Order: sequence, then structure tokens, then C-alpha cells
Amino acid sequence: MAVLKIFMDETGIHDDADMVAVAAYISRPKYWRAWTKDWNKAKKPIKVFHATDCATFHGEFDGWTKERRDPYVANLLPIIPAHEMAGVVIGVQLKDLAAEMKECPELIEMFGTPYTACFQWAISIIMEIATERGSGERMAFVHEVNDYKGEALKAFSYVNEFLNPRSIPMTMGFGSKADFPPLQPADVLAYEGGKFLKNPMGTPRRAWTAVDPDKTRIIARRYAKDNMPTLISLLASFRARLLSQGWDGKVEK
Repeated sequence: MAVLKIFMDETGIHDDADMVAVAAYISRPKYWRAWTKDWNKAKKPIKVFHATDCATFHGEFDGWTKERRDPYVANLLPIIPAHEMAGVVIGVQLKDLAAEMKECPELIEMFGTPYTACFQWAISIIMEIATERGSGERMAFVHEVNDYKGEALKAFSYVNEFLNPRSIPMTMGFGSKADFPPLQPADVLAYEGGKFLKNPMGTPRRAWTAVDPDKTRIIARRYAKDNMPTLISLLASFRARLLSQGWDGKVEK
């Protein structure tokens, strides 16, 4: 049976972040294999690419200079859109979300952290596309290991049970960027998507243009002060839909 493989990562879950974002790249195994071959060749001498380390000269980029890094990145990032894959990135401005959520304790209880809301919204978009346009192939999700595995699995279970009308087979796993190289472009998309979504009307960073050169490869959605009520309404509607479909309203701890 055909399969889609979806690799996911996040940014902004540290305490001083002002935006949290969750990103995913979706493709089929044969395209992931071709991409991995090209990526592994181009990223040498780096073994595992981390966007934050690259930006801040930490980890494997310790000792590098801007003059060495920038041409390296300019050569590496275009490999992502050179292959057949689609991207999704969802970002939420944290202070604006907190202000709106004060009046919605039931949503705070249900969605937990802003990361969970972003994660759930990202996989909901992927499922919506698969339901409307896909051929019913199995979907295998892999997320970078983080401290929110329990919340991610709960959100994934909700989407699978209540937002999967075609009963498309779905699995969820977790792993490292070293073991799953396709998590590395998801890391890039989360990092650059988080930067882009802070000011989507501004001049995009060169790295963002590199991964979405024709503005057709990535679905990017942002919720901040101007449209946060829309997100709250969507989350409330999602909760109401779950209740109407048999969910008992109880959140497992």
C-alpha cells in the first residue's frame, strides 16, 4: 500500500519565546530517499544540521564564520524545494494567545500548551488535504523527540478519531534528526517559518526564500492579535465537533 511520510519539528517551546511554531514536510518514500542522498552529500562536513546551531554558531558550527556559513547555507537549502515535497508551518504569537485564552478555560484544559494547539492544527490541515485530495494512502508521522510527547500523542489521537472521515491509516512516532534525516528540513521550516510568521508582510529572509522560492510549496498560517479571535473560534468549533461526535469532554492527564 502507498504511504505518505510526514516529518515534523517545532520551535519556540523555550521559556523566553514570543512565538511557537510547528512545521511539517510531506512526501513519499522514494522522494525522501532521493532528497536524503542529495542532502547528505551537500551538508558535509556537518553531520546533523540544526538551524539554531547554524544561526548562532553553536554545536557543529562552533568556530565557523559568517563568511563560511552563508555560502554553505545558500548551497544547502535549495535542495529542499528541488525535490517533490510539501510544507506546512503554523505559528502562534504567545502573548496574544494568552490574552484571548483567559476567558476560555475549557480550551486551556483541552489544548494544554500553545505547542499542542499548533501541533493539532498542523496535522488537522494535513488530514484535511489528505481527505479532500488524497487517494487514501497510509500516513506515517515522525516528530522530533521533545518534552511534549504525551500531549502530541493525545492531539494525534483526537485528529485520527474525529477528523479522519475516510479512516486513513495513521501512525505517529518520534525520533532524532540523526536517525531520521528528513527531520532536518522540518527543523529548518520550523525555524525559518517562525521568523517569517512574526512579520509575514515584511521582507522575507533569504533562507525563507530559498525553501519556498516560488511561494507555492509551503502552507504558512499565523495567529496573532489581528486574527487571534479567529483561532479561538476555530478551536472552540473543533471542541464542539468532538463533543457532537461522542467525545465526553474529559481530558486525559
